[in-house]
Amino acid sequence: MWDNTWKQRKGKRKQDLGSTAYLLAETSGQLEILGTLDMDLFNWNLMFQPTIFSLPIVGLWPRHDSYQSDLYTLYAVICISFFMYTNTFLQTINIFIVEMDLKALAATIFVGEHIVAVLKVSGLLQNLKEIKNLMKQLNSESFQPKSTSQLKMVKEYLRLWRIFYLTYQWGVLALGIFWLTKPILEKSYKDYELPFFAWYPVDVKTSPFYQIVYLYQCVALFYIALAHMQLDLLSTGLMVYIGIQCDILCDNVTHVTCIPDLVECIIHHKKILRDFNAFIGNIILAQFVSSAVSIALGLFKLGLTVPGSAEFYTIITFAWIMILELFLYCWFGNEVELKSSNIPAAACNCNWIGKSIKLQKMVLFFVMRTQRHMTINAHNLFSLTLRTYMGIMRSSWSYFAVLRQMNAPQV
Repeated sequence: MWDNTWKQRKGKRKQDLGSTAYLLAETSGQLEILGTLDMDLFNWNLMFQPTIFSLPIVGLWPRHDSYQSDLYTLYAVICISFFMYTNTFLQTINIFIVEMDLKALAATIFVGEHIVAVLKVSGLLQNLKEIKNLMKQLNSESFQPKSTSQLKMVKEYLRLWRIFYLTYQWGVLALGIFWLTKPILEKSYKDYELPFFAWYPVDVKTSPFYQIVYLYQCVALFYIALAHMQLDLLSTGLMVYIGIQCDILCDNVTHVTCIPDLVECIIHHKKILRDFNAFIGNIILAQFVSSAVSIALGLFKLGLTVPGSAEFYTIITFAWIMILELFLYCWFGNEVELKSSNIPAAACNCNWIGKSIKLQKMVLFFVMRTQRHMTINAHNLFSLTLRTYMGIMRSSWSYFAVLRQMNAPQV
């Protein structure tokens, strides 16, 4: 299938894509969109389409590269300020003005995730132009699959990503429903209990303030959950994309037979390193710290909850979502490191023996350069790997054991 020159392979790619584009479109769940594209290009934006569709709803994805003086900007300011920043501030201030013990502190476990959501949204707004430009570069020539086998490889990896995506999405939805209906299921609404502990400048123990605040918390929760979830999926989706590009690069470099082919592979490798690490690394540090503490508090709270109650299932769902969220980051971050480690071996397996001295030297330099594996890291403090994931799980269990021990005399 692979010819000896880049132009011949490029012509062959058009034929290969024409026979497999429908199959790949079905994987992404967008049959009608890919059918209208030039068969010489695969639309990578399809894997991010649910995220790009949801972010404008919460005011985080303007039509242009930045916010303009229009109604959408006004809508974004109102939503972000009222439903995210204000809601998180009112929950946070409640921790400092109310006398807290361990049990009361455990009841505020959701505050940490709201704070992380605020930090993620702030990071997105700060780097919005760069992220928009990044999304536009996904379909550049260097990142396109070049054979039927590469398309099948992409299909298999996107299927795995879709399973994780749907599991996480439905889990977040179930958590939101459980948490918001907990006062109703436990009939604690008769005592004017709200889904979240927060401080308000009005007496929420009276009508109609209780109903108004309850509705406000419902809207705010789904707003924050949608924004938080889609930013997680945007970050992990970029990791999936990097992993796929490493696989494509390995396959490309294996079939290198001349200098122009190797130059294309070098350019491809440099673009992956340059474009796709900064945004991800800037938003995960706070997420990992908050999740470790939230899991520990969730387990502690679970031990104080009556088994079988609505709160019991709510806490279980919350802990499961936190574990799954960390797993998504660490799994696909680990995949990036593993897949990038295959690039030097792939370069050594290309047909460079007996070729020109210049090509042989370029292959050797490329092998030496790619021996430094790609990693997704949090400000160079730690890398996203399965080893990091297990370390965080152990830390969460240690925090839980300490909290349990501190509360033992009170039980």
